[in-house]
Amino acid sequence: MSKIKLIGIDLDGTAFNSEKEITKANLDAFKRCRENNIHVVPVTGRPFSGLYEEHKRKILCEYSIHTNGAAAYRLSDNKRIITHGMDHKTSLELIDILDGFDCYYGIFFDGFGYLEEETLEKELRKWSGTPLFDYVKRTRKPIKDRREFLKTLRLCDNIYAIAESTPEREKIKKAISHIDNIYFTSSIEVDVEIGGNCSKGSSLIELGSMLGIERSQIMAIGDSGNDLKMLEAAGVAVAMDNSSEEIKQAADFVTKSCEESGVAYAIDKLVFNK
Repeated sequence: MSKIKLIGIDLDGTAFNSEKEITKANLDAFKRCRENNIHVVPVTGRPFSGLYEEHKRKILCEYSIHTNGAAAYRLSDNKRIITHGMDHKTSLELIDILDGFDCYYGIFFDGFGYLEEETLEKELRKWSGTPLFDYVKRTRKPIKDRREFLKTLRLCDNIYAIAESTPEREKIKKAISHIDNIYFTSSIEVDVEIGGNCSKGSSLIELGSMLGIERSQIMAIGDSGNDLKMLEAAGVAVAMDNSSEEIKQAADFVTKSCEESGVAYAIDKLVFNK
């Protein structure tokens, strides 16, 4: 068996297949990890409400990292143990910029995404009929006015926007590039994920340190742009076969796709030497 003691796994497109399900092979791999005292930690762009109770039971996880590193939780008591947010001054500056582009957005705070009512209806329509619809419905809450909502917060976790096109997303990225202490990433072609001075990678290493686990003992598995920093930070980096070429180039090992239980395949090969 290898020296790996902590495995950070992305959820969508990695631990989950395209139907947002966890395959039996992945479930069996998580069980073997638990039996060998290896921490399996979901590291996701989803807020805390997006990690359902059934996910926790199936993954057998004790900790989770959310909103691209803005928050980490100890699941035995749902206590938030890591926080990296944006102050409301920075957040208000960001939404001033976003309002000048063809996009809609929400504010992520305390485990949920908050959207003005009309915007929430638009997002639900966008994902209607897809496996993401249930996730959006369960993790979003309506608010009356985003500016007034932001002013009530000392910190928010993240601002998440959907641009009308990839070129529009790139314009947004350029427009916010002058702002200090923020982190821009993207997991699909049109999304804009803006957080504080953190990433999936930095918070995974921070959690490992809290658990007495060194970087060399951490493996990360992911598939999309918001996983890049996590793969770069981990001692062992694994890309899914359904990843972009950029993610594959950052990896030490390319596993099978999420449809083929690629997480289990990587764990068997790299952790249990099967």
